[in-house]
Amino acid sequence: MDTNRISTAEPEVGTLIKGAFQDLEKLANQHIKLFKREITDDVTKAAEGLVALIIGLNTLFVGVVVLAIGLALGLATWIPSLPTWAAFLIVGVLVCIGGGVLLFLAQNRFKAATPVAEKTIEELEEDAKWLKNPK
Repeated sequence: MDTNRISTAEPEVGTLIKGAFQDLEKLANQHIKLFKREITDDVTKAAEGLVALIIGLNTLFVGVVVLAIGLALGLATWIPSLPTWAAFLIVGVLVCIGGGVLLFLAQNRFKAATPVAEKTIEELEEDAKWLKNPK
């Protein structure tokens, strides 16, 4: 009896299907991990940016108030016939117009933002192409 024969039998269909599902599960877990990491990184960056934004806006607000007071007093001094209240009114209107323009620009920027996990989407699209044509 020859016991050194090499088996030429192919793996069973059940084994192949089980292996395919395990591979898909592993791939899905990797995508989930990538998605979580992307979201965590984005949230961390956003939080750091938000803190800097709040501090910067408060500092800028104080500076604008001081400048507006200086401009109004300077305008009232430069034009002696202009009452002080009118100088403050003029400067206040100009500051409000500038703030409105900045808010409009900010609103357009926020509308253009797309908080999407782009790397994860690219990976999923690549996997979908591979599954359709696994060459």
